[in-house]
Amino acid sequence: MKNKLLTTVLAGVLIAGLGTAAFAGNQPKPIKLNLDGKELATDTAPININGKILVPVRVISEGLGAKVDWDSSTNTVIINSQSTDSQKQQISYLEQALAPKDQLSAVNSWAEGVKTRNGAWQYAVMTPELKKETYNSFAEANWSTGVSSPWVKNYEVKELSKLSDAAYLYSVVFTYTDSTNAVYTENWYITAEKGETSWLVSSIDQVDVKGKITSVTLGDDKKIKSIFVTGSANNGGTYQEANVIIGSNTKIYKGNTNIALTAEDLKEGAAVEATFVEGPMLMIYPPSVEAKVIRVF
Repeated sequence: MKNKLLTTVLAGVLIAGLGTAAFAGNQPKPIKLNLDGKELATDTAPININGKILVPVRVISEGLGAKVDWDSSTNTVIINSQSTDSQKQQISYLEQALAPKDQLSAVNSWAEGVKTRNGAWQYAVMTPELKKETYNSFAEANWSTGVSSPWVKNYEVKELSKLSDAAYLYSVVFTYTDSTNAVYTENWYITAEKGETSWLVSSIDQVDVKGKITSVTLGDDKKIKSIFVTGSANNGGTYQEANVIIGSNTKIYKGNTNIALTAEDLKEGAAVEATFVEGPMLMIYPPSVEAKVIRVF
């Protein structure tokens, strides 16, 4: 009787052991956390719920240098990114140390940033307003601008006019080349303005088309709707010809000044340079695009 009972107990233990082993064998592998190549130890293991990985917020946040607190009164996890604040302050001090002391230095710094494809350098010498306009494009490009080929061979900076005691207009002509030794140029208008402690770049306008007005199109209201501009090859404009649309926000200036003109000053035969508004455009040639700025010479 004792032998039979002992046999029964041992069999039950064996079955239980086999069941546990089989269950353990079906368990998914534990999920590991790696931060910058280093495995993070966690008190609570990450779990997979319906394809979504849930991880402990504290270990990741502290691994990134943030401070984590719990507010029981509001059931809120509070994360303060101390390292990010420190980095922002560091960058701010660097920008202050490198801030241009005169208008020419501001333009040269921006141009050198373009030549070296250094978006952070270009950004550092911009006014706060221009930084807001350009931040997303720099961030999306990971602060590296332009392309590896063609590249900027050299550039020429020239003062065009004194717009006021605190603003100057410059032209920057970039000369590009590539492995075939082909050469072409791009023209830019750069405005440098005096801030509280330094000179900064306040506007950047590339010359998209440069030439003479060959035709003027009127709208139903008999007002000028667009102009067609035709130029020569490699004259500094992005396009040799284009249909330039006059929008409600298009600014028209007399030559290299800030003297405002109207659409009525756009006459056939007049020499003009136009900068297009930023944004997507139809892939047709010649392009038909709204102008941001038109300069009449």
